Amino acid sequence: MVIPDVSVDGTTNYESVTLQLNLQTGTFSILNATPKDTSFSPTALGTMSAGGIKVDFHGCARSGHNQITCLTKVVSPNKDAGISAMAGSTSKLYDNLSQVYETSSVTALGKSGGGLGEFINIAFVAIQGVPVEVKFIFNNIDPSATSIAAFQPNFELSGNKITGNFRDISF
Repeated sequence: MVIPDVSVDGTTNYESVTLQLNLQTGTFSILNATPKDTSFSPTALGTMSAGGIKVDFHGCARSGHNQITCLTKVVSPNKDAGISAMAGSTSKLYDNLSQVYETSSVTALGKSGGGLGEFINIAFVAIQGVPVEVKFIFNNIDPSATSIAAFQPNFELSGNKITGNFRDISF
């Protein structure tokens, strides 16, 4: 029996696990387990520029039991800037089953915050030309989902809201 996309302990993920079942004794043995690559792309999969910032999208990956993390790198190309990354109901993820998820938490420069249904932001200073990694974490993802239809991270700079829209994402 081959089982795809297995999360063993909530953090270790496998592409597939092959089991040999012994129905007489009710036991099984693991014949093969292929670890799943949960790393992000080193190159941007998508880019957007708006409102004085540039956002590079580096992908989404399973990061725990029914959890997905999406990685962006935010750059202020023209000046040092105070930027906020938005969590809660403002940044969203849509799976291929048409279900919508709010950001459970967001992290940037060692800061973290979140809470469903709340207006939560992580404020940070982006030094001109230096990318800042911002991760958006989504919990309670439907285990039947096989891809992301849209990931819409939300940022704020000088009172202007900037929303990305990255589509057709494998995880």
